[in-house]
Amino acid sequence: MIKKVFIALGIATIVVLAQSFITSSSFIAGDDHGPVKWYTFTEAVELQKKTPKPIMVDVYTQWCGPCKMMSKNTFGNEIIAKYLNENFYPVKFDAETFDSVAFNGYVFKNQNAPGTPRPVHDFAVSILDGKLSYPSIVFLNEQVQRIQVVVGYYQPAQFEPVMKFFGSGKYKDTKWEDFEKSFTPEIK
Repeated sequence: MIKKVFIALGIATIVVLAQSFITSSSFIAGDDHGPVKWYTFTEAVELQKKTPKPIMVDVYTQWCGPCKMMSKNTFGNEIIAKYLNENFYPVKFDAETFDSVAFNGYVFKNQNAPGTPRPVHDFAVSILDGKLSYPSIVFLNEQVQRIQVVVGYYQPAQFEPVMKFFGSGKYKDTKWEDFEKSFTPEIK
């Protein structure tokens, strides 16, 4: 019985330390100081009209520890950042923002009252088909149509083949399994 209590206390201590590290980190998920050039969704759509490129939307929340880790570790990786900047219009979207998003003649808003716990924005609900999980990465083609939603934290080496599958356009004529087998990573 005492052994189980010590194990439970040890696990609880690790969880508390990890959470305090994540929340005390000076990095904020929407921070624009990393190597990726982030756009608003509206900016990305306008740029895409002039110079077509896919759009990648990072749907996150301020309280999400894995979102912060993905922003810092994955999007902070120079190889990932360089590829995103060259091949996508990367967008960071806080799923709980109160900013409006205009797209295709519709204005998406956060209908919740400020102060509401976890006030989800209508755009996040729409782009994720109501399957709210953070982080969620949404890949959109040059016609701003959703190709794929990728859910969860990915380390740089895990994310590299995913972003290159969609960024290169290989998803149009190659099965993921075939692409993955022939993929040569830059990140070791």
